[in-house]
Amino acid sequence: MDASLTDRERQLLNDIEQHLRHDSPGLDRLLGRRATPLRRMTHRPRVLAALASLLAALTGACALYAGAGAPGAPLAAAGAGTCAVLLALVFRRLTAVRPV
Repeated sequence: MDASLTDRERQLLNDIEQHLRHDSPGLDRLLGRRATPLRRMTHRPRVLAALASLLAALTGACALYAGAGAPGAPLAAAGAGTCAVLLALVFRRLTAVRPV
């Protein structure tokens, strides 16, 4: 790509890169690190789909348990709500994953 750039364009790109490095010094550190296994898993649609199905089943089970009037109904209702929020976050992440 550098071969097709003029000297002026190359100089502008270098200036922009230098400016970005100066504004956020942590960027080099962030980009230089290896991704953690958890971060890598969130980029795989199969893992996210499995997590979504697990959370959906858990949400339903907690909601049914809370609706049955069992002794731990408030705790089960809170669990269903938490699972529903996590499920929404997983769906949001799943829609952002681009298939390869």
